Amino acid sequence: MKLLRHGDQIHAELDGETKVVRLVWARPISTAGREIALLDEKKREVALLPGLDALDPTSRQIAEEELRRRYLLPRITRVLQTRSHFGTRYWHVETNHGVRRFVVRNPNHDIIWLSDDHLVLRDPLGNRFEIPSLAALDSASRAAVNNVT
Repeated sequence: MKLLRHGDQIHAELDGETKVVRLVWARPISTAGREIALLDEKKREVALLPGLDALDPTSRQIAEEELRRRYLLPRITRVLQTRSHFGTRYWHVETNHGVRRFVVRNPNHDIIWLSDDHLVLRDPLGNRFEIPSLAALDSASRAAVNNVT
């Protein structure tokens, strides 16, 4: 399989024809970095790659750039403020990409605990924010997280 970039689109040569595809991690939370799904314009899977090693160097570079862009995952370094109102959690945080404000509407679905110390928060637009280690945060930040999770 070969990937080509044409403007903002990624094209894949599959079975002798070229299709516009989107690249996504098949399992973005649990096994990001392994299987890559290629989706058509209707979000149907048209191919599944076991990993980036299955691609030639040029295609791999295109895939890496696309996946890095799609899965930007800011790491929360400090929680400035949190509050909860009728079940919706409002966050004001510092990240490695600057200060951000976001909302978590359904904590049971949108706060994903990867371990007792590592979590990912997802806002209604699908943006994700990572806290790689609660223990690494300052005590005020840890308390704020514990108040809304």
